[in-house]
Amino acid sequence: MKKQKEIKFDHFAIATDDLEQTVINLERIFKFPFLTGGEHKMFGTHNRLFRLGDVYLEVIAINPLATAPQKPRWFDLDNFSGKPRIVTWIANTNNILDLLPNIWDNPGEIKKLSRDNLEWDFTVPVKGKMPMDGAAPALINWGSTRHPALGMDDHNCRLEHFIVNTPFAGDLAPILKKILFDQRIELNFAHRSSFEAHISTPKGQVVLE
Repeated sequence: MKKQKEIKFDHFAIATDDLEQTVINLERIFKFPFLTGGEHKMFGTHNRLFRLGDVYLEVIAINPLATAPQKPRWFDLDNFSGKPRIVTWIANTNNILDLLPNIWDNPGEIKKLSRDNLEWDFTVPVKGKMPMDGAAPALINWGSTRHPALGMDDHNCRLEHFIVNTPFAGDLAPILKKILFDQRIELNFAHRSSFEAHISTPKGQVVLE
């Protein structure tokens, strides 16, 4: 496989402290069921997934039945509180090793992860906190694994826009301009980090924050 210098939008993550209740609420909004996800033993988390065309939505939470890890959990979940919300986004590349020295500071260590029949490489910051307060995406490489979105039921829901509001827009924009070519992604300056996912569905528009 030829290594690419660019990154592609892969999915975004909604953190919550109650996975099942959050999924119930989202299923009421979308009018479609979420896919049963799985557990991540390395981080003591579990998730549920929903296809948005060529990308997907992940709802993730600490698994209360799992053994607590000896290191910080990914997505800064150890410090998460409040209502469910988008905490970061994830970009796909088959060239993580070459990209890491040339992107934002402290992108994280590459972890080899697996769940069920899925295997992937993922950048996880040492302290769990996502780069630039989540504005800079984590990087994922699915390798030879089929992209999980392709195995999910397609309910004709599509990600139309993904907005990143961040104090780090001035630092991040010139980097993304060179490696991300996706018109759905919008980067705005804001004093506090936040995200918006604008999604079209057969039932109408949905906006998640």
